Amino acid sequence: MTLRDKTNSPETTVKHVLVVDDDPDINRLLRLRLSSRGYVVAAAASGEEALLHLRGEPVDLLFLDVSMPGISGIDVLEEIRKRELDVAVVMTTAFGSEQVAIEALRTGADDYLRKPFNSSEFQAVLQRTVMRLDLSRQNAALQQELDEKRLQLEVELSRAARVQAELLPTEVPCLPGFELAAHCIPAHEVGGDFYDWRMTSPDTFTLSLCDVMGKGMPAALMMATVRATMRAVIRQNLPATALQYVIMALGDDLVRAEQFVTCFLARLDVRTRQLTFVDAGHGHVFLRRADGSIEALSPRGLPLGVFLDETYEDGTLSFAPGDALILYSDGLVDARPDLNLEPPTIAQYLDGATSAEEMAHRLIALAAVAQPYPDDLTVVVLRCQQQPDSTPILTTN
Repeated sequence: MTLRDKTNSPETTVKHVLVVDDDPDINRLLRLRLSSRGYVVAAAASGEEALLHLRGEPVDLLFLDVSMPGISGIDVLEEIRKRELDVAVVMTTAFGSEQVAIEALRTGADDYLRKPFNSSEFQAVLQRTVMRLDLSRQNAALQQELDEKRLQLEVELSRAARVQAELLPTEVPCLPGFELAAHCIPAHEVGGDFYDWRMTSPDTFTLSLCDVMGKGMPAALMMATVRATMRAVIRQNLPATALQYVIMALGDDLVRAEQFVTCFLARLDVRTRQLTFVDAGHGHVFLRRADGSIEALSPRGLPLGVFLDETYEDGTLSFAPGDALILYSDGLVDARPDLNLEPPTIAQYLDGATSAEEMAHRLIALAAVAQPYPDDLTVVVLRCQQQPDSTPILTTN
């Protein structure tokens, strides 16, 4: 393909050319050269005529004389750029006035051509101007397509975020002698952290916090699957047994997705104040006693999906009035690496807090300094009250 063929390729978006020059011979010469290459060519003999043509006719490319009486080529160029027209402009200038052409380039011209026109120079200027305009239009079309897809994705993510938020518990059950607070803040529109709770019997309350590896939609989809599976098995089983059923049901899916899930699952006997729990690689949990001391929880196992034959064991603890179970995701630690947030440090930030909600708010405020959050952030606090509450237990769906 020759240069001449390439500038007039059917793939180009450049079809209509306007030649603006008050010299009739030069105007005619340019029109002949452009017409011979297949362009639809129109002519204007002045800046005023050019602006009038631009208001009503399609134009892709202008060959615009710099010096014309009345409205000059520079004035026309400034008006084109002011109106943000999708038009390429090649300034034509007499020999010796290249400095004016350079100023035109700074004003927004795409190229310039010296008179008298050398055939090879004319062809080179035409080719690179057409190619540049085609590329600019292709980029603009791609950008528009990306913007539309981004907007569609934002709408879908917003809808997914609402659905995910609706999966979290909406009501706090009344637990005689206990109070409960929880917050979940995804790092993106949707995330892989979740907490859940249910009254599985009038005296039994189950609580879970899980963290799916990763962020965004893949983690959120796995989160919903784990939550649904866990809800199906926790009612009739102790935590460790329930997790064994979860890994039996989802192990292959986790392996295929190359994901794993850390999980803390607990069952509280409200009457005896005994908590039975299993920790599958979560680790971000401790018991803060009423006197401010802390106790680590054991045993611990590996996250779900690391080994499909992993065996989990239950642990137990007993609450005394004023004790609080502090449960959080690694988003809290990641938000403040400067503080080295190990349990003893976290417990210090809770000194003086008199309710589960105050404790949860203090931890969220501690991480808020790091916004935007580097990872999903979830905090759950279960506190044994100093004076047992006699309010009846309300079950949640």
